[in-house]
Amino acid sequence: MKNDKKLFIASCAFFAISAFAPLLSFLGSYKGNAVQLFFAIATGVLFWLGLVLGILFLVICNAHRKQYERKARRKFKRRRWGVSCFFSNTAAAVFDILTALLIIATLATMFIPSIGENITFILAAFLLFSVYMHSMLNGVNFIYICTKSKSYKSFKEESLA
Repeated sequence: MKNDKKLFIASCAFFAISAFAPLLSFLGSYKGNAVQLFFAIATGVLFWLGLVLGILFLVICNAHRKQYERKARRKFKRRRWGVSCFFSNTAAAVFDILTALLIIATLATMFIPSIGENITFILAAFLLFSVYMHSMLNGVNFIYICTKSKSYKSFKEESLA
């Protein structure tokens, strides 16, 4: 289970890289010098690499959770995906509220011309990160990771409540 926690943390880190990689576009240009060209290419590479590796590590963690369930001969109550759950724990509640606030802020800055596109772009990057974390922290894999010190029986009872 310790490895699963590391996989989950790595998945969150790669999702963070994916969310904040577009901010490198401020430093990049395809028509600029070698450094600007590097940042322009790195923006896309880091976005997609972070997204793919984040999903890959989450899939591996999910497979370990399912294997753990099979060994215990018990299953979790089928629940919705993390993206459609809200306020399932304290950490998730923080990102649920943050996601709602960032949606409002991003939409507001889109329609206020004096704020500028750069602020909207930065808010959108933070919004993407908060949506990633909302989904991860409301998901069943986070519940699985958080219960490493508890017995599987109490884990199952809490997940059903």
